[in-house]
Amino acid sequence: MRAAGLLIALLCLLFIHPVTAEGRADWQDYAWQQFDIASCDRRGAELACPPYHQRWDWKRNQWVDMTIAIDLATGRLRLTQQLTNHDRYDDDNVCVTMLVIDADGHTVMAHHQNWHSLPGTLVQRDFALRSSRLAATDTVHIGSKQCRQGPHQDDAVYAAVRAAIRP
Repeated sequence: MRAAGLLIALLCLLFIHPVTAEGRADWQDYAWQQFDIASCDRRGAELACPPYHQRWDWKRNQWVDMTIAIDLATGRLRLTQQLTNHDRYDDDNVCVTMLVIDADGHTVMAHHQNWHSLPGTLVQRDFALRSSRLAATDTVHIGSKQCRQGPHQDDAVYAAVRAAIRP
């Protein structure tokens, strides 16, 4: 009996994916896009980065859009997220995640939202984030997905990733 318990424990360890807090590996089933910070256009003191535009449900007319402006001198990142649900009968929870990564592959900043999108609606929110390490940014990863497990899906991943970010 003891050997069976040990075997089960070892098998569980093989299939448990520990949170690494570095990049996209912890975030399962997202549709990711990434861009190098060098691809952002300078507009005055800020960098205007390529927009994110992606369906959260591949078979429906439902879209996530995100724009990002970065001020490397002040360590401020402004992002706008928008969900556009053209389906008049379908509501969903939608996860949207942004990861800012330095040249060594470490997460500098993370942002995660789990939205509930009602049928036929458009919702938009603006966020302002700060990091003293934002000037070290090399790439930005943005991903989205339909969160079929509800309004708290990926909350634990987000908490672990944020806890592991070095100041």
